[in-house]
Amino acid sequence: MKSYFKYLLLLFFMPMAVRSQPDTISEFTLQQFTRNLLSVNDSFNPISNEAVKLPEGKNYTLLANQLTPVDGCLFANELPLTGKFYDLLVNFSEADQKRWVQRFSNYESYFDSLLNEAGLPVELKYLAPALSGLNPLAVGADKRAGIWQLTHFQGILGGLEINRLVDERFEMAKATQVFIAQIKRNIQLFGSVEYAVLAYLSGDTKFRNAWAKTGEGASLNDLLQELPDLVSENVAAFQACRVFLKSTKTTLPVLHEKADTIIVRQKMHLQQVSQVLNIPLKTLQELNPQFRYSIVPGDKNEALLLPEGRKEDYIVGQDSIFNAFDSTLFDVVAQKVEYPPAPTRQYIGEKVKDLEIEGKVKIKYTLQRGDVLGYIAEDYNVQVEDLKYWNNIYNERKIQAGQQLVIFVDENEADYYRSLQKLPAAGAGQGAVAASVQKTWEIPASAHKVEHVVKSGESPYVIAKKYEGVTPEAILYWNGIDDARKIQIGQKLKIYVTE
Repeated sequence: MKSYFKYLLLLFFMPMAVRSQPDTISEFTLQQFTRNLLSVNDSFNPISNEAVKLPEGKNYTLLANQLTPVDGCLFANELPLTGKFYDLLVNFSEADQKRWVQRFSNYESYFDSLLNEAGLPVELKYLAPALSGLNPLAVGADKRAGIWQLTHFQGILGGLEINRLVDERFEMAKATQVFIAQIKRNIQLFGSVEYAVLAYLSGDTKFRNAWAKTGEGASLNDLLQELPDLVSENVAAFQACRVFLKSTKTTLPVLHEKADTIIVRQKMHLQQVSQVLNIPLKTLQELNPQFRYSIVPGDKNEALLLPEGRKEDYIVGQDSIFNAFDSTLFDVVAQKVEYPPAPTRQYIGEKVKDLEIEGKVKIKYTLQRGDVLGYIAEDYNVQVEDLKYWNNIYNERKIQAGQQLVIFVDENEADYYRSLQKLPAAGAGQGAVAASVQKTWEIPASAHKVEHVVKSGESPYVIAKKYEGVTPEAILYWNGIDDARKIQIGQKLKIYVTE
């Protein structure tokens, strides 16, 4: 009893723990920020690799006067870390500062035109240098990638091609379009540009939770205290980059990279182009960062950029390029999952016991009538051999509808892959449940029809996310499709959107 009252007294007199915004840049963020800024990405004027450290002491520059809104700027209240990020920038050598500003100048007019066209504040352009240092090959926390640090899920929702060989998040133009679409979508969901940016940085779910906890009238400071520290660091870096890039001038000329575009229709390695046309491999890689292993898959028409004036050379030497083939160039195509050696041989029909794969999550897929392992493997980005091993399938012809398969997927993509599981059609059930589902898919009286043309990489789930209130099941129902995998590129789908 005494101990119980002692516990109550401790709770009463103990000061309440209040989470505040970080006042120190995490080591991970500091390393990423510095590495991206010092990365050598511009073959025309590379930045040096001099080590830059955050200056010691706590008397950091205050930027409040420069953040005061003139026509209403984003995130006008200075955060505790903003001065530290700014001091980090000004401690670069003068030459490196000018080259970084030059790199930003190469992108600035392009960002301005797209943001103006989308009706968004042009200040959003400063988010790219804050997140990636304008390094198109930047890879950050949670496997974010590219100049706008898009997550895998954001890239897929935006229609980008992301697989073992191609990652279009590294392609600046396409990534910028997806970033703008995400911000516009978030504005519709949350009501303001600043909320949209916070949701973009933290993820919709975390932002919704923070918003629900603080209430709709909460200040940005209250929201940031409920969001991960990395979000506050990103916003502080945004403020610092905005002030630095607006106040720092360079006499270096703005260099607009010009390139020729060719279409590649068969598998090819950039090394083959480099050898035949005598173009540095690094130049080709910088122009085409979306090809992760310098391999152009060639399973569909792929756009490849060459230095300006080299298109004709490629056309003339095309045969020589494809004949300059070395099979070892294509060995590093996909990461293989290594399984621990089994102590005893698996018997036919026996399940693989207690299998765990580091970094992977186990989900279950219920086989539908007409399912083929090859299609399932393609949808879930795994190998057919993996499916067979995980589920001890020795004859894929003997799999049956209703049987459950175990599939291992990346942890951060588990929710997306779970959503691919098809639900029974409305007409297949009996009674109230089937009737209620079918009613959900009926066309509302106030809806208007939209014709959507299926693009590469789009599934019913991806398409549904582009239209408010539309579900993947409804799209299939409206178009008389019984299998989501049957939609094809260029196919026109009827979608009914309610205002």
